[in-house]
Amino acid sequence: MTENAEELGLKDRLSLIETMIAEGRRSTESYAWTFILWGVAYYVAIAWSTWGFGWAIWTRSYLAWPVTMTAAFLLTWFLAIRKRGGNDNKQPATTAGRAIASIWVAMGISMFILLFSMGMSGRGDQQVFVAVIAAMLGTSNAASAMLLRWKQQFACAVVWWAAAVASCFGTVTQSSIALLVAIFFCQIVFGVYGMVCEARMRKQRGAIHA
Repeated sequence: MTENAEELGLKDRLSLIETMIAEGRRSTESYAWTFILWGVAYYVAIAWSTWGFGWAIWTRSYLAWPVTMTAAFLLTWFLAIRKRGGNDNKQPATTAGRAIASIWVAMGISMFILLFSMGMSGRGDQQVFVAVIAAMLGTSNAASAMLLRWKQQFACAVVWWAAAVASCFGTVTQSSIALLVAIFFCQIVFGVYGMVCEARMRKQRGAIHA
């Protein structure tokens, strides 16, 4: 009896863990649009810092990253509040969901402080800048992927780490190309993939309820 009870308890715990992982992955998929939004924000900041947008003081290149990242954060916050407020089937926050959110919020704060400080001070080598940012994004994606057991997101982490290595050992041009490619695959493509997964899940739920 005791062995059977322990075995059942172990199965229940494993089932609970699998359920939490699945819920965490669904939560990430429901916010996949944030990957696309921040990917576009990175491209805007890169274009702005490279070419500038006009002659006025608020369009100068050293403001590109601070202004763009602030705008992206505020837009993300506003859209996330609207999404939660407009969700008719509100689900309580899960442990996995809170853990994932904590990882990305911490990374976002760190990136904001770094980018704002580097942008306003005008200091920092471009290749070191790319290597640090890519390594930070790789770490966040890897931590999230390990928690959710999500191979596709871990592949994004590998791409970010590869960009960091390329920036350290390559030329300035190669560093820039590595960053642009990593943003495309790890932000835009992965974001679209997450949105497709969420849409597919909604269809399945609709079919079940129907």
